[in-house]
Amino acid sequence: MTGTALLVIDPQVDFLAMVEPGGARTCGAEAALAGMAGLVAAARARGAPVVFTQELHRPGRVDVGRELDGDEPEHCVQGTPGAELVAALRPGPGEHLVRKRRYSAFFATDLDLLLRGLGVRTIVACGFLSDVCVHYTCVDAHQLDLRVHVVPEACAGSSAAASVAAFAAVEYLQSGAILSPEAAACALGGEPTATPGRREPGAPSAQDRRARTAGRRSRSSA
Repeated sequence: MTGTALLVIDPQVDFLAMVEPGGARTCGAEAALAGMAGLVAAARARGAPVVFTQELHRPGRVDVGRELDGDEPEHCVQGTPGAELVAALRPGPGEHLVRKRRYSAFFATDLDLLLRGLGVRTIVACGFLSDVCVHYTCVDAHQLDLRVHVVPEACAGSSAAASVAAFAAVEYLQSGAILSPEAAACALGGEPTATPGRREPGAPSAQDRRARTAGRRSRSSA
C-alpha cells in the first residue's frame, strides 16, 4: 500500500445534470466519469487506497444550511435515486465510502481520521463538481497539511470558466498540484510522476508568482 490515496468525490446521479457540457479545456459529465473510472482502475491495479464520497441530505432540508442560497437546485436527498452513486463508480471490497453533508469531504466527517489510519499523506482528487466539492475538499486537504493533486480530465464543474479557476486556485496553493491521468497513475503507485505537474497555457509558474509578489512587496516598502 502506498502513502497516496485516490479520492473520488461525489460521482452521483444528481450531479450529472448539474455540470456544463465539456469544452476545449474542460470535461463534460460522461468524459469525467470515464476519467474517474480510469483512475479507480489505476489505483486498484497499484494497491492504492480508494475512498469515495457521497453527499447526502435528509428530507425536509434540515441539514442543507446555506447550500441552496446560490444557483444549485435541491440535490442528493437521502433515499432518492439522484443521491445514488453511479453504477460504474462504487466502492469495491476493502474500499471506503465517506458520507458528507457539506461541500468539503473533510467537514464534519471522519475522512481525516481514515486517511491517517491508512497512512495516507497525499491525495489524488477527482469528481463532481470541479469548482465546488472538489475545490473545497482540496483546500481543506491543503490546510490539513496533505499533499494534494487533482486531475482535470476526471472532473466536471458548473461551467468551464469556474472549473479552470478552481484548478488554478488549487495549483496556487500547491505548485504541481494539477496532474495528467498518466502522472496521477504514477503517483498512486508511489512512483515519480512523469511530469511534476502542469499549468494552463499562459498561466504563471510558481517562480513567476513568487517574483511578482516580491516585486509588489518591494514597491510597497519603498
